[in-house]
Amino acid sequence: MSERSGIGGNYAPNRDTQRLGLSLGHRLGQLDSTSAYVTDDRFDHGAHDALHRRLTVADSYSAIVDLEENLRGRIDLIIEAFGAEEQYVAANAELDPLAEPAPGVKSWRPYFAGQALVERISMNIADHKRFAAAYADHIEIAYAGADISKIVAEGKIAMVLMLVSGFIADSLDVLADFHRQGIRVICPSHLSATGWADSSVELNDPPGLSAFGRDVVRTCNELGVLIDLAHCSDHSCRDILEVATQPTIVTHTKMRSLSESRRDMPDELVRRVAEGGGVVSILASAPRTSREKHQARRQRDDALHARYRDPFERACAKRADAETWATKLDLATIDHAVAIAGIDHVGLASHAQSVPQWKEYTAALIEHGYGEADAAKIMGANVVRVLQSVD
Repeated sequence: MSERSGIGGNYAPNRDTQRLGLSLGHRLGQLDSTSAYVTDDRFDHGAHDALHRRLTVADSYSAIVDLEENLRGRIDLIIEAFGAEEQYVAANAELDPLAEPAPGVKSWRPYFAGQALVERISMNIADHKRFAAAYADHIEIAYAGADISKIVAEGKIAMVLMLVSGFIADSLDVLADFHRQGIRVICPSHLSATGWADSSVELNDPPGLSAFGRDVVRTCNELGVLIDLAHCSDHSCRDILEVATQPTIVTHTKMRSLSESRRDMPDELVRRVAEGGGVVSILASAPRTSREKHQARRQRDDALHARYRDPFERACAKRADAETWATKLDLATIDHAVAIAGIDHVGLASHAQSVPQWKEYTAALIEHGYGEADAAKIMGANVVRVLQSVD
């Protein structure tokens, strides 16, 4: 059967965007023309595509909601990170990726403070809620662990809202209000250090959690807000793990022992996160060599040409496929994380990179030697468990 009718556009009508308060061209996310046909299994011909569909696939750090890419990658759950804008003000370039910054030296400055900061975060929360309302057939916000299971069972993407930095205007009341608005994950610091926690590129003087920061951790544990360590300094990570009574998550990282970057987690802290019942999610993609890119593209196009004689059907199949050639699954880092943390404490994150290619990641894990049960844990089950454990 020809796919001529499926290649046309499929956008939200103008009256719907106006009714929901979204302007045309809004970039939080957009269904493109593939939305009509990538949600079924007609183009799943890989040996492990059926297994990938059966799993609950979780992206621990989404950063951008692109529904079309998530549908192509068969993503079931995203932790959607957002915050408030920050300005880069570093006087000197960073030369040593492993050297700690000097305490008190500023590299980033938040645009907002006080009530303006609270307003900016609330605007972002409302924006995500309007987006979810606009595409309610495809995505829904999860406010509790039980919501995740229900939303995924309905064939939709479960979106968990995450505050990417501890921008709470140094107020536990503001933290509680953000929780009421829907925030379920928080990272104490992103680029700039907050007043109560350091980031990996900025240290307070003295470094680590302040007394108020310890109160924030306790309050998050009481509210059911999962704490993310991804951008925190080692000092803050150790303090958080000392205070926390609930599991934590590292939403997106590589392994410092392999990357030799201060931004990434050291083995010691990865082990401690796992000992507390948490999860460390590895940034999934790794670069392919030029030869690997050539081989991957040629193999894909040869298979499409052999399988689909009708050019329109072949065009639909090509667009429904990943079409991502520059990257592959970072199996070396995953292997190292599993060796340090254990199979029950490793997940994956995209940071909005190579999302359609996630369709291939289950196969990559199986072909690398992981069993189906272990692949299921890495692809999403571990992240779901931790989100539900702090509910």
